Amino acid sequence: MIDKTKRAYVYFNLHKKCWSVRQSGRIVDHTNAIMLRDCRYLVGKAGRERVLREKKKNVHAGISGYVVDLIPACRIYNELTYNPYKHETFVSREDPFDPVEHSDYAALTCGNGFRDVEAVWI
Repeated sequence: MIDKTKRAYVYFNLHKKCWSVRQSGRIVDHTNAIMLRDCRYLVGKAGRERVLREKKKNVHAGISGYVVDLIPACRIYNELTYNPYKHETFVSREDPFDPVEHSDYAALTCGNGFRDVEAVWI
């Protein structure tokens, strides 16, 4: 069960094709949609280097934040992406040279072969 008072780490689970939610070192949920506030977009340098070296995926990138039920009306939102072969960080889909490290909120969705991360700034 998700504790909304604790920061969660959310990453895309390649085997289950959904978002995995980790808190206090344990997986507490798998979901197709989740919203976070006070988001940090994290990429582990050593994990990324391992992907580049071995050409094999591993969990090394995700989003840290507090789980929320709703996101307030936004002023700015941006779709994000991360590809370890192209980028060192999460980046804007519109401008892949614009690294994104933080946002006020994020909406993560997935299903039927797609996954989407929208960063929101209030």
